[in-house]
Amino acid sequence: MKIRAEIKKLASPIDNFKPHPRNVRQGDVGAISISLEAHGQYKPILVQKGTGHIIAGNHTWQAAKALGWKEIAVQELEVDDDKALRILLADNRTTDLATYDEAALAEVLSEFARGFDMDGLIFDQDDLDDLLRREQFNLTLQAVPLLANAPRDGGVNPLEEGKQTGPKDNTKTAAFFFEPAEFEEVRQALAMTECENKNDALLKVVREWRENKIG
Repeated sequence: MKIRAEIKKLASPIDNFKPHPRNVRQGDVGAISISLEAHGQYKPILVQKGTGHIIAGNHTWQAAKALGWKEIAVQELEVDDDKALRILLADNRTTDLATYDEAALAEVLSEFARGFDMDGLIFDQDDLDDLLRREQFNLTLQAVPLLANAPRDGGVNPLEEGKQTGPKDNTKTAAFFFEPAEFEEVRQALAMTECENKNDALLKVVREWRENKIG
């Protein structure tokens, strides 16, 4: 797969164009190459008409060149050098300012992970694991809303900065994949334990379930 059929009419010889000489952005050409191989080119690069300088899509062009493409889909803009540079910088900056709803991203990636198929996403299992670890911390904050007011009897709140409970070594972590309704079910179950520590809360639920099952 190369240029998608929807934009094939915009195809031009790839060597007719060149990276903008004042592009200061350093993109991940390898990651873009993976995307191009998996999905093809699905949006044209933007080029300044007359100079052939690439305004947006410099690294897409580089990735396509590295893959041996002879053509690339292009949208030409009739702008002067000043406007071309302004568009280039603005395009790069708006990308920098973008953020993720991490909970929603973890949910979407988990759907793919459940099917053991994350090809072409550029996100991998390690990325998902990192997201889930952060979500586990957020789950603890939601599941135990009365941490600050709960009697501690000399215990230490493990969520307070600078304080560490439990061994730093010889520990194991586990990541779980939940649908929104499942997530809420787990949150409520942990909250009902009234434990300050998320590990203690989970163990309490498991142990009580085992006792009831065995009994």
